[in-house]
Amino acid sequence: MESRTVPKSEIEVLSQEINEDFGFYRIRAGQRVHYVTIATDVFDEDAMCRPHLLIPQLPDFPDKNWTIMEVSRKSDGSLTFDLSFEALPAVKTIWHPKTIDVLSLEKVKRHRSGVHEVLFSGLPAICKTACFGWQIPRIEHETYTYSVIEEYREPGDPVIAPAFLGHVTENGRVIGMLLEKLEGDFASMDDLPVCREALENFHHMNMVHGDVNRYNFILDRSKEPVQVRLVDFEYAEPYEESKALEELRSLSSELAETTGRGGSVVVVDSV
Repeated sequence: MESRTVPKSEIEVLSQEINEDFGFYRIRAGQRVHYVTIATDVFDEDAMCRPHLLIPQLPDFPDKNWTIMEVSRKSDGSLTFDLSFEALPAVKTIWHPKTIDVLSLEKVKRHRSGVHEVLFSGLPAICKTACFGWQIPRIEHETYTYSVIEEYREPGDPVIAPAFLGHVTENGRVIGMLLEKLEGDFASMDDLPVCREALENFHHMNMVHGDVNRYNFILDRSKEPVQVRLVDFEYAEPYEESKALEELRSLSSELAETTGRGGSVVVVDSV
């Protein structure tokens, strides 16, 4: 009996990274996501870089729960592939009760690789995912930081970060997080007192932020008093007094920065 394959019309390249030797692709095939590795000498450069040219040339995808396909050419030039069914890396810090399948989220806007504005229950949210296995540690770290924020926050405490809406899954494994989409302004020197207070509140949770550029402070000026929330905890670390003092000392110069260095992709200035 011939094994079933996924129609090419149901195949979509979700993410890709290409270096001198290999192209790495994260591909939706029907309601599954697979990973494909292709040596750069298998197809021409245009096909490697352009999904609409690549997909028609890919081998047929078996309609099975495989994880990785490695595509190459035989000595006679014909296409061949090997399949792996090994489990892929996943985020281990699972603390929120809700999980959301990444394919269930409607994409609204791409901010950068692994960061999309999506619709969740009809409302805008920010989806941050590890597109490839080597990005899992970054998501693991930020997921853990949000768990610390949740653990330390007491009723009545100021909200200092976007709401963590749930863990994002792919084929059942956790690869990311869904966050509240914030609206507001980036911080400036005029906001130094409230930004300092927000940062000190974060320090009280036994963490240092690690990247206190002005774009990581989002201010909602419609609130009284002004509400300040921190974002992007990829470089957060356990509290050390010297590091906490250093980022407090650097805060004024960071808020005075006008070159765009460190610009956030998660929130845009309100108009």
